[in-house]
Amino acid sequence: MTQRQGERATAEKYIVRRFLQSEGASAFGDGLWFSMWAIYLTAIQGIPPTQMGLAMGLGGALGLLLALPVGALADRLGAREILLAVTMLRAAFSFVFVVVGNFWTLLVVAALFVSMETAAKGVKVTAIHHLMPPDRRLTVLAQTRVVQHLLYAAGAGAAAWVLSTTTAWPYHGAVVVNGLTFIVAAAIMVGLPRVPPVPAGRRAAGTAAVRDLPYVAIMSSTAILALCWALLSSGLPLWLQRESAAPVWIAPLAVLASSLMIALFQVRVTRNGGRLVGAVRSSWRSGFALAACCLVFAAAAWPANPWLAAAVVVIGLGLHVVGELYYVAARWGLSLKLMAKDAEGQYQSVTATTEGAVVALGPAIVTTLVTGAHTAGWVLLAVLFLTCSLPVAPLCRRLLRQTARRPAL
Repeated sequence: MTQRQGERATAEKYIVRRFLQSEGASAFGDGLWFSMWAIYLTAIQGIPPTQMGLAMGLGGALGLLLALPVGALADRLGAREILLAVTMLRAAFSFVFVVVGNFWTLLVVAALFVSMETAAKGVKVTAIHHLMPPDRRLTVLAQTRVVQHLLYAAGAGAAAWVLSTTTAWPYHGAVVVNGLTFIVAAAIMVGLPRVPPVPAGRRAAGTAAVRDLPYVAIMSSTAILALCWALLSSGLPLWLQRESAAPVWIAPLAVLASSLMIALFQVRVTRNGGRLVGAVRSSWRSGFALAACCLVFAAAAWPANPWLAAAVVVIGLGLHVVGELYYVAARWGLSLKLMAKDAEGQYQSVTATTEGAVVALGPAIVTTLVTGAHTAGWVLLAVLFLTCSLPVAPLCRRLLRQTARRPAL
């Protein structure tokens, strides 16, 4: 190894370490907040549950729209600078939850908070794209996800202690801690190298990514696979409670086991998305695995013996982990290979927003199907998972045939 190669390797390790440390700090805050926000807003802040749900839902939808222009700013001003700004705004909006006390203020704060949360996901990928060599980008993204899962679990554990108390101050303290984690994350990111903005002469129009219909279609169709998260958070617990003899406590253990499996295998599976054909195949594998998972979860209602039903659930969980691993690999691979050069921020903003929309609607969709249609609901979800990735290959071919396209390297 030459001296220049050694210096480059040292610089890359430094950048990766900064990204992982920053991701760990914010993930702890996310795990803390998302494990307790519903109880905090209703029991501590006194907002009626129906109003709270409506405000968070509408606010989340508005936030997705607000997140789209941030990607264009990343191209115009530099990804690192926008990532720092977005992270600090996440901190500011986190603190405001302490004084939220009615529907309208919660609606506004939820919209602002979700907009920065969604924008941060796209801008982070853009920054990694610019700061890492092509053969390292997917690996670094996978490593950040491993750290994210581990620290998210730690934050959820801290939230369990908060939820065990009956006084208000631990809840308010947890909200403040959540905001502080974003300040720590931003402070760590200050050490990242600056990402130069796209020169004005090469900069695409601010709506270029939204008008790239094949790309939007690919991201929208594969985003449906993100329903996998609602399967564990909403569908499985309700199914175990209402239809299966398996104990309900398997559901939280399933989330923990899933996080551990993802931490172990995400880096290895993500390598499949290194080439475009591998990313397309990963989307197919994800769809098949998640479809099979739905059918197995449905079958868990048949055994009358609790342990046999639990064994069926465990099999479904294994398929779910496979589906989630390949979904994430496909998503990164497709978005990085297909986004246009000099508009990376815009394209990653579209990627984050399409996924965010499914994540926001997922619990309602899964809950409605599982509780309303019962076994047929699981079958419908399986069909949805099977079919959503089928258009990916032809859409990729159409996109790459566009003569004016300059794929990002």
